[in-house]
Amino acid sequence: MKKLIKLFCIASILVVSCGETELNLEEKKTQLKELKSQLTDIKSQIKELQNELNGQLDDTRQKKVPVRIKELKEELFYHFIEQTGKINSNENVVVSAEMGGLITHINTKEGQWVNKGSSIIKLDSEIMKSNVEELITALEFAETTFERQKVLWDKKIGSEIQYLQIKNQYESLQKKLETAENQLKKLTIKAPINGVIEEIFLNEGEFANPGRPAFRVVNPKNVYVEAEVAERYANILKVHTPVKVNFKSLGIDKEAPLSFVGQVINPENGTFKIKINLENPNGFLKPNGMASLEIQDYINENALVVPSQIVKKDMRGDYLFVNKNGKAEKTYIEVGLSQGNKSMIKSGLKIGDEVIIEGYSEIIGGSLLDIKN
Repeated sequence: MKKLIKLFCIASILVVSCGETELNLEEKKTQLKELKSQLTDIKSQIKELQNELNGQLDDTRQKKVPVRIKELKEELFYHFIEQTGKINSNENVVVSAEMGGLITHINTKEGQWVNKGSSIIKLDSEIMKSNVEELITALEFAETTFERQKVLWDKKIGSEIQYLQIKNQYESLQKKLETAENQLKKLTIKAPINGVIEEIFLNEGEFANPGRPAFRVVNPKNVYVEAEVAERYANILKVHTPVKVNFKSLGIDKEAPLSFVGQVINPENGTFKIKINLENPNGFLKPNGMASLEIQDYINENALVVPSQIVKKDMRGDYLFVNKNGKAEKTYIEVGLSQGNKSMIKSGLKIGDEVIIEGYSEIIGGSLLDIKN
């Protein structure tokens, strides 16, 4: 450090001396002589420093450095995309009344499991029941009349107009009864799927209108995770691509393939949708919960892999150290994909090469190695 300070001071003197225009000729000659003398001294000091450094490098090469090595062989390497997703239910239905009516009874509570077709809400049906009963009575009479008239018509007795009028009346009552019975059924609002009653939006005594939400039913056993992925992966991700799904807050890990890959890019953020269907028998995975995804986008069963931390870089490129007959050899490489603390090597190494994985920071090219087991 002292030598560097001295060099800096000398450089400063040079600058100052060049700036002094008012010195007389004798003074300049004296200064020039002094500077030449100092220059000779500087060259001597530079040579001395170079000799010292060369001696230190020689010492480094001569002293064995303890290291550990890894013999390269083909191994499995995979790369994945990290993404955040949200849980949704494949069966999440908001049910509304198909017909208007006064709510007379709610047969279930929020959080209760119901089966498909279960009666959830009943609307006032007295008027409709009375209408159905009247139509049934009228239809029975019309049916008897029609059957009698048909017997006569088959025997060529009576007019065709009379027969057709009775027949049309009978068929019209059949259609009216069918319509009324369907309307009566609609006064009972049923669960369209198996699931849990998540929300009930109406109360007994309120009027249910068509289109107004009555309740929500969710099947928690049939869920999926949805995420948005950057457009650059559009040609890589396919249906059945493996995915690791982690629910950190629940301590649950699952593996499943992609079940859906969107074909449309969102112009606002440049992403497309993906979905992963999951089994959820215990119902622990709740809609709107968050998940961490590892989506596999590359796999190589015959890769050469090294720890990422042993790869260094200089102006020429990436390199690491390889054991060559007990000496460290600086080897330039081409690094491919990296995942975690592993890097796949595309070129520069071959099967059987012994890369230095411990002690690499203490060596230079040519260092003698003390290889530990």
